[in-house]
Amino acid sequence: MNGVVIVGTGGQARELHALLEALDRPCEGFVDDDPGRPSTVHGLPLLGDLNWLDLHRDADVVVGIGAPATRHAVVSRLRAMGVDRFPTLVHPDASVGARVVLGIGVYVCPGAVLTTDVRVGDHVLVNFAATIGHDALLEDHVTVAPGVHVSGAVTVGQGADVGTGAALLQGVQIGAWSIVGAGAVVREAVAPNTTVVGVPAREIARRETDWQLG
Repeated sequence: MNGVVIVGTGGQARELHALLEALDRPCEGFVDDDPGRPSTVHGLPLLGDLNWLDLHRDADVVVGIGAPATRHAVVSRLRAMGVDRFPTLVHPDASVGARVVLGIGVYVCPGAVLTTDVRVGDHVLVNFAATIGHDALLEDHVTVAPGVHVSGAVTVGQGADVGTGAALLQGVQIGAWSIVGAGAVVREAVAPNTTVVGVPAREIARRETDWQLG
């Protein structure tokens, strides 16, 4: 199979299709378990549900899902099937420094800037116009929404979801599977499984278990 297969048919999937187009990478079509899924997306076919990939394990797969917990669950299911080809995609209008390390299945969208000595884990989404400063670490399955500013030496734990326009100040640590609300300014560490909002960010909720465990 020559083209990439996209998981999902929603907005994130369509944005990642646009990223593939910017890279001149062919796309075979889309797969989606949603019973209300469309029959075509951007003129490309719906190939079937996720089980279609069980018969096409050699496909390059792009997971077009923004929510970290759902993306994690889908990737885990695909790996259990034996699907293991997840390309890392960097838009030509993104700026990724020579000393930035990107993991498997990472998507860097247009206008994003990753400066130097940044480490990005597997299946991370860095959305458009986000900035990631020196010595930052984004662990696996993190979502960085549009316009987020991650300052230097920040650690964003596994599966954290950083909302649109949020700012993470120098050196803070964001716990695994936490949520940072849109526009929040985080000045202090955020515990795992915690939701923070506001300026400065304050805790409004905490879960007892990781998202992917319910």
